[in-house]
Amino acid sequence: MISQKRNIIFSILLIVIIILIGTEGYLYLERPDLIEGLYFTIVTVTSVGYGDIYPTSTESRIFYMLLMLIGVVSLFYLGASIIGTVVEGRVINFLIWRFMDRIRKMKNHVIICGYGDVGSLVARDLGKNEVVIIERNESKYNELTSKGFFGVWSDSTHSEILRNANIESAKALIIALNSDPDAIYTILAAKELNPEIEIYARASERGSLNKMERAGADYVICLPSMGSRELLKALRTKKKETKE
Repeated sequence: MISQKRNIIFSILLIVIIILIGTEGYLYLERPDLIEGLYFTIVTVTSVGYGDIYPTSTESRIFYMLLMLIGVVSLFYLGASIIGTVVEGRVINFLIWRFMDRIRKMKNHVIICGYGDVGSLVARDLGKNEVVIIERNESKYNELTSKGFFGVWSDSTHSEILRNANIESAKALIIALNSDPDAIYTILAAKELNPEIEIYARASERGSLNKMERAGADYVICLPSMGSRELLKALRTKKKETKE
């Protein structure tokens, strides 16, 4: 959709440039007034016909033959871009409708909030037909859908987005967001919509562990703390082996 809009903008700019070049060229070759040059250029680009005004020299005829060809191609390109945008929009709307219909029919699935390093690994292990992923980053959303996952492109802190992921029928919610405040808001919204759902959350700071648990999370893990514990454990094991 974005590329089609860029094509339309490019086509319009190209036509404007062609009209400006045509007007300037006609003024230089035929030396009429500005309005006559602009009129003649528009007539040429739109292929309406010259009427009582026509090129009077070989140079101007060559110039306007090229202008006519470029103008017609540009107009066709603009028309194709507009038609492509309309068709693409309808196709996308149809695919989104089918996508959301499939999600609404899912039962006992797992909702994953965030398709980052953690969320993508969890989604891969659970399988494409078992999860719905909520991701607000467009490039990551496109990535997950290209891999065949069901996704909702938006912010998981909003209740409506959780409903779009069919949270009422989900069995678990995995929160793998980089923002602890967003994770807490997501937990609160999820529990309000589905009090029975199991919530597993990732915290970026140790101070957020208790807050997420009080908000309603069943299990919270702090990755930095776990990583530091594992490193210390490895270090102590290495020291012990060295002493022996």
